Amino acid sequence: MQGFQDTKILLCVSGGIAVYKALELVRFFKKRGAEVKVVMSSNAQKFVTPLSFEVLSENPVLLDDCEDWVKGVSHIAYASWADVCLLAPATINSINKFVYGIADNAMLSTMLACNAPKVIAPAANTQMYLSLQSQAGIAKAREMQCVIVEPKEDLLACGLVGIGALQEIEEIAYVAMREVLRHSFWKDKKVIVSGGGSSESIDEVRCISNDSSGLQASYFALALFLLGAEVVFVSSKTPIFLPSQIRKIKVRSLKDYQEAILQNLEGSAYYFGIAALSDFAPKQSVKGKIKKKEGLNLELVENLDLLKSLQGIKKIGFKAEKDEKRAKEYAGAMLEIKGCEFVCLNVLKEDNSFGSEKNAICLIGNGLEIDFVLQDKFSLAMNVLSKIAEKS
Repeated sequence: MQGFQDTKILLCVSGGIAVYKALELVRFFKKRGAEVKVVMSSNAQKFVTPLSFEVLSENPVLLDDCEDWVKGVSHIAYASWADVCLLAPATINSINKFVYGIADNAMLSTMLACNAPKVIAPAANTQMYLSLQSQAGIAKAREMQCVIVEPKEDLLACGLVGIGALQEIEEIAYVAMREVLRHSFWKDKKVIVSGGGSSESIDEVRCISNDSSGLQASYFALALFLLGAEVVFVSSKTPIFLPSQIRKIKVRSLKDYQEAILQNLEGSAYYFGIAALSDFAPKQSVKGKIKKKEGLNLELVENLDLLKSLQGIKKIGFKAEKDEKRAKEYAGAMLEIKGCEFVCLNVLKEDNSFGSEKNAICLIGNGLEIDFVLQDKFSLAMNVLSKIAEKS
């Protein structure tokens, strides 16, 4: 998974037992193509050495006693370089100092000099975190347009279970990236994405379903979130981590999909119909389990065409085909028959079969056909969404 190329992330690390998790943040960003520079407080160095961050980030770590103005390793140079400034883990001490403009170390000086969006991920003992002083400091940070990634409830270093543990690495990273990648077209638009495959019951044990992994739909949901949309993800499967701000609705049958989508249709601008919904369902579902000796004779009936039935929303249809010669003909028919703005055609081959990490799509609609070559599914989602925004 790529998609963060040329993104410049300034990671500010304050002292606390959760410092080791900041190393995971650096790895997460670097693996996705971003560039990372790190500033550490003196207390953070008591838990993890600067060398560890330098090896992973491939950049010098800025410390209180190592500013080099000639080589560009200074609080001003690092502050002006960044696309986003992330304080993680954020101690209560560092948060309160920052919001009141106290710059008594290189890390705080860098944050105060930085005009990029700021994301703060606190980590603290429960009582410290919930204290009036701490909550006042966090509230003030919000007033200053800082994005707060709330800590989670977990076993803390003090041995108690409570709120204050550093949030999941993926959650922090995606919230930070959203500040960089937010797109004017998708920002604040409410979108519904359906994913996975429906299952229609034969009895209480068996069903009719398909091999859809939900992977491409999940990456579209993630991409839309990063671009600033309010995302409702209706799916039978969620194979990757998705941020908590994406509303996830677990479903099974086509009827479940329909109910969940209709409940969220009002105010939604776009529907991405990526789910593989069963065209047919058993006429009757049997209670219990049909015994083998009884035999199994299925009478199937045609299911509702959910995509066609939806009204009052712009629809992006998805079509998987095996017949490469007539695939575009079939996909083009969806534009008129089902009232879609665009159709994403996926011709299944060995390299992009169900569950594969890569995919290729032909985007059809508004008088255009654009082929997106085989690539990882996240990058594909970002590229398709960029083109839809451009042509809408």
